[in-house]
Amino acid sequence: MNKEEKKDIKRLVRREILKRRAALSAKEHICKSEAVVKRLFAVPEVRAAQRLFTFLPFRDEVRIDAFLEACRDEAKNIYIPKTIVADKQMIPYLFVGWDSLVEGPYGIREPDTDRSELWSGEAFDIIIVPGVAFTERGERLGYGGGFYDRFFAQLKGPPPLLIAPCFEVQITTFLPVESHDKKVDIIVTECRTIVCS
Repeated sequence: MNKEEKKDIKRLVRREILKRRAALSAKEHICKSEAVVKRLFAVPEVRAAQRLFTFLPFRDEVRIDAFLEACRDEAKNIYIPKTIVADKQMIPYLFVGWDSLVEGPYGIREPDTDRSELWSGEAFDIIIVPGVAFTERGERLGYGGGFYDRFFAQLKGPPPLLIAPCFEVQITTFLPVESHDKKVDIIVTECRTIVCS
């Protein structure tokens, strides 16, 4: 399969999975998100982690706001991304509260850099990774911008555990992957916790 064929398949899968996710009713979205958060916070590695980097959900992504609250209640250090669109980069800032967020590119909430502390480069224990689709083997299809691939490539030190919270409708059997695509270690849905091989 050549590069163009892979791109075409990714485009089709992305469209199909986003359609499935958007078809969840408001009630289903809330209930399933709550179940995901409960399972996510129960992962032993999450319980033990002290420094995490996580996305902030937008549109109809699984709502993990309650996960951030639970982590803060346990005095974990939570970092969230500021997106630099021109360079397709993400810069972590310490999450200090909901009132310290502003609307960034694509309508995604991000830290107000005047009121947040810049990450100083310490290793993360865990990165909570967003995505459109995943296989049970941990293969991930993102939104196509490459932000997370670039971010993973710049990390130094021991590799953090990559955990992907998503809805069961986002699990698929096949994704065309590239050599640079990073697999996630654990996937958490409303139904199960998948330890990827």
